[in-house]
Amino acid sequence: MSHSPVVVVCLTVILQGCVAPPTSRMKSPGSENATPPGQTGKAVKVARTQAPQDSSVTADALAALKAAMRYAHNPVVRAEAVEALEASKRPEAYPWIRSALLDEHAGVRFAACAAIGTLQDTGGEAGVRKCVNDVDPSVQVAALFALHRLGHADDSGKIPVLLLEHESRTVRRNAALLLGRLEAPSGVKVLARAMKDSDAGVRHHALEAMARLGNAEARQELVFMTNSGVGSEEVFAINALAELRSPVYEDTFRYKLDTALHLETRLAAARGLGLLGIDAGFRAATDGLRAVRPSATDSKDPPEGQLLRIHQLAAAALGAIGRKEALPALLTVLKDSGDPRLQVSAAKAILEIGHDSKAPASSFPSGRTPQP
Repeated sequence: MSHSPVVVVCLTVILQGCVAPPTSRMKSPGSENATPPGQTGKAVKVARTQAPQDSSVTADALAALKAAMRYAHNPVVRAEAVEALEASKRPEAYPWIRSALLDEHAGVRFAACAAIGTLQDTGGEAGVRKCVNDVDPSVQVAALFALHRLGHADDSGKIPVLLLEHESRTVRRNAALLLGRLEAPSGVKVLARAMKDSDAGVRHHALEAMARLGNAEARQELVFMTNSGVGSEEVFAINALAELRSPVYEDTFRYKLDTALHLETRLAAARGLGLLGIDAGFRAATDGLRAVRPSATDSKDPPEGQLLRIHQLAAAALGAIGRKEALPALLTVLKDSGDPRLQVSAAKAILEIGHDSKAPASSFPSGRTPQP
């Protein structure tokens, strides 16, 4: 199955081609100075948890993400750590996110601007304003997005222009993505024009953004895409629908969980159900986290890449489902995985479980809402 946007959607565009060295494992949580760059404070010492307790597991996860913010070998790890800290919505994470505005890699700066805008972190405004003139135009788009979210919309009109006119498909993709996150329904008209873009990635991000802004046709198209038979498209569509957190799509998620050919599709469906408070995909997610080989052979898609995506999707599903029974397995991945990208995924899931601690809904079908 070809590479697809998984969970960290906005980074799959700007960070393409960044591959972590197989032997460059992120240092164990607590082994890096746990103080944001440019600030003072004591290093965080992380106990090696034996029996998971909520507070100690959360501390391990936060320490792992802080270590990931300093991981020099691969900007993907740093950028995904920024997004995980953003998703945690913990005030103590905000200084770390702000520090990423100074990262040497544009993808990390992009993630930091987008996170500050999403969180509406006024403390990051000064740093974001500097990024408006960044050498990378995708970072400029993210800075404009952040300023709009912080109440400064004077230059927000540049985002549609970049979406429709910039020569770089990467910039156009990122502009489409963030235009949807501005939560301005008027953006649908511009995004509809972007659906004619020559680049499939721009069209996909525009479709997702239109769905996010409430466009019924875009949402219906995503439902159709979940049955395309192309694994990467199915995962993309399910993840886009899952972010809407609408019970309207419960049947779609259940159907794909039960019948999808691709394991990655089933795991995305498990996450979609989890975000609705339904734990029907818990077994699939726990099995996916333990998978030792991909479910399909594809000469164009190396097994190690497939396995990483399976593990990341499984961790995301467990985080969305929110059952604390998943913590021991996630903690094992956090401590022992040889891939820092997967460590970040496990840390994000742990924080999501600890933050929400959802009571699982029944795994059996109940009242259904018809599809649009």
